[in-house]
Amino acid sequence: MIRHLNATSRQTILSSHVAVTIRAAEANESPVFDIDYQLGSYAFASDARVRLEAWRELAVQRWDLGTVGAPQQAERRLTDVPISSQFRLCVVADGSGKMLGMSGSIKPKLPGGSLLPLALKQLGGEVWRINFGDGDGPELVVNSEIEAISEIVRNDSQFRSLIMPQVLRSVLTQIIVVDQNTLDDDEGEWWIGWLRLARSLATTDIPSLVKQEADESKRQEALDWIDQVVEAFARQRVNASSAYAAAVGVSR
Repeated sequence: MIRHLNATSRQTILSSHVAVTIRAAEANESPVFDIDYQLGSYAFASDARVRLEAWRELAVQRWDLGTVGAPQQAERRLTDVPISSQFRLCVVADGSGKMLGMSGSIKPKLPGGSLLPLALKQLGGEVWRINFGDGDGPELVVNSEIEAISEIVRNDSQFRSLIMPQVLRSVLTQIIVVDQNTLDDDEGEWWIGWLRLARSLATTDIPSLVKQEADESKRQEALDWIDQVVEAFARQRVNASSAYAAAVGVSR
């Protein structure tokens, strides 16, 4: 197969030849990921260096994967970037550092089919917020200054019951009303899982808005549909009102 070469003779590494899988994180430890890549069909020298980089907004982390002929099998952890990061594989000439090959952005496979990666940042007086990044899916950002916040988010059902309905509302509003995405889009898009979750909770079809549609009544119908989905989620999945009542010590 003929590879696409740009003006600098750099080869394009196909995304189908690179796969990144993130494992479920152990308590109080950074997530570990596995990478599988196939470079046998490319004309890279065996001593060319293989490097991987991950980024999300301004955060970047890089790893040395050894050479094309002698891959390095060291454990790889995400310590500086969240699991929702994009990845890119690069091959550079040993010594000169000339870029010989590069993949496009690679979306990692998240643990357990997770729809909402968790990230820790300093948020001042806030406890949590939703970050949509650069169109690569939402992440739940929690305040890193709160002790054991990661464990609270993962294991405290009362905490989750308070935040997850609003998380779902924010995400569905972004998908349906702002971006106007649908289930007819490509299977690999990040919003497909969210729309399937919403459809499983709804009694009517997902509303579809035409791009740049001016009809405000259609927009309101979509918002009302999202409210119905969130109410069903709060009642069926997290039992939100009962969990809150238990948390503050009142009867319901």
